[in-house]
Amino acid sequence: MRSQSLSCPAEQQYHIQGHGTNKYPAKAHARRVAEATGSPSAIIGLEGVKTVPYSNSDQPRHFRQDRYFYYITGCNEPGCFVTYEVARDFLTLWLPKSDPRRIFYDGRGSTPEEAMAKYDIDEAKYIKPDVDIAWLVKTCGASIKNTLLLNTQVSTHSQPAPSNPDVLRHAMDSCRAIKDADEIELIREANRISSEAHRQVLTHLSKFDREAQAEGLFLNTCIVAGAKEQAYGPIVGSGPNAGTLHYQANNEPFEDRQVLLIDASCEWQSYAADITRTMPLNRENPGYWPSKEAETIYKIVEKVQESCIRMLKPGVCFGDVNWHAIDLTIDALLEIGLLKGKRADILEAGTLGAFFPHGLGHHLGLEVHDITPTSSADSEEDSPPNKSRFNACPRLGFALAAFTPSTATATTLSATPLMPGNVVTIEPGLYFNKYNLDTVYLPNPKHSQYIDTKVLERYMPVGGVRIEDDILITGSGYENLTPAVKGEEMLKVIREGAAGRV
Repeated sequence: MRSQSLSCPAEQQYHIQGHGTNKYPAKAHARRVAEATGSPSAIIGLEGVKTVPYSNSDQPRHFRQDRYFYYITGCNEPGCFVTYEVARDFLTLWLPKSDPRRIFYDGRGSTPEEAMAKYDIDEAKYIKPDVDIAWLVKTCGASIKNTLLLNTQVSTHSQPAPSNPDVLRHAMDSCRAIKDADEIELIREANRISSEAHRQVLTHLSKFDREAQAEGLFLNTCIVAGAKEQAYGPIVGSGPNAGTLHYQANNEPFEDRQVLLIDASCEWQSYAADITRTMPLNRENPGYWPSKEAETIYKIVEKVQESCIRMLKPGVCFGDVNWHAIDLTIDALLEIGLLKGKRADILEAGTLGAFFPHGLGHHLGLEVHDITPTSSADSEEDSPPNKSRFNACPRLGFALAAFTPSTATATTLSATPLMPGNVVTIEPGLYFNKYNLDTVYLPNPKHSQYIDTKVLERYMPVGGVRIEDDILITGSGYENLTPAVKGEEMLKVIREGAAGRV
């Protein structure tokens, strides 16, 4: 059972009312992490990302700061380090000196004086070339045994290694899972900009005939709003491409396809949104579903999502919400005749994976698939009352992950109760992936006995439908942070755009 000291202090979790300045609350985050480690005299050290070129090229790789480093610095500059002396409550940002020969070409990073003005730190210093994090913590007077590094840094920098290299990661994960007021506002802004980009695509959809046009407008809207970074590669798939979970070619014509699935969101100051909308492609009647089948699948997914969102509140186990989505989806597919047989048998066989092959959602924050907190309830020695049901269908996990029955691993759904300050996605979907069906499910009598192939033929042209919102767990329930339109309001926006009324 994991030590209670690795839980983020409750009084410093969701109810933080904001930092009180325009700076990212790095110092508050460092304090929370330090308390969660239970190490009052430790030195915490973290290394940021360096700028490196592409292989056999003089062009730099796209820079993306390490998210653990960002969490206790708010610094998005390359080549930096940070140390936090817990006993002194002292946070130091270590900066690389700019190469004078490159300043004309590349500009320069912050000076110590500029860093003090920009970041919520106690001190900024230049770092000597070619030093590492182990050298830095020694300058703070720490022995390696009194140093907390991420386990990924231990083998490279630490001889001998710290006695427990996982302590810092567990502490940071527990704190990152509970967003404070500042972080929530950053996620909210990422959602606002991303939702406007989705709306712009809906407004102009009737004028488009290719996936690339929708992607281009989405990206343009985000960049113009100041959100240059995308939280992940946009997924803009029409028809059968909507049935590939992480399709990213985004280059095919719509032709006679029935739906367009757009899973795309920006970052705002390194915090992600994650929004998916699926819309009808209908050149003759924009804003109306081109087939009864497309409308039926959309409404099933919409109903499942709305029902699952209503379940969210503190203390609810996300696994139970996931199971609710599974039960609703099987019942709906039985009702339309796509599945046949008994729900219990279909569930036991795992046949729903032919159409719903991923979990219901994931945590969201500095990563689009953010860290998932764990608790003693996840261990075998402290099992929840419904642990047997978690094990009954191991291929439906908490985090988004494609699978086939032959490659799935036995993992349990997260038994950690939701807490105020968690931000999670709710993203049910139904997909008609020809390869998945033809190679895994239909040839296998274990699954084919539950699938009506004649009904399936009618639904195959739909391709895929997913709807995804980002949900904040509040003190008494939830708040939907995603204002992107969906359902009937979405259809209305398409129709108004086609009529030139927007």
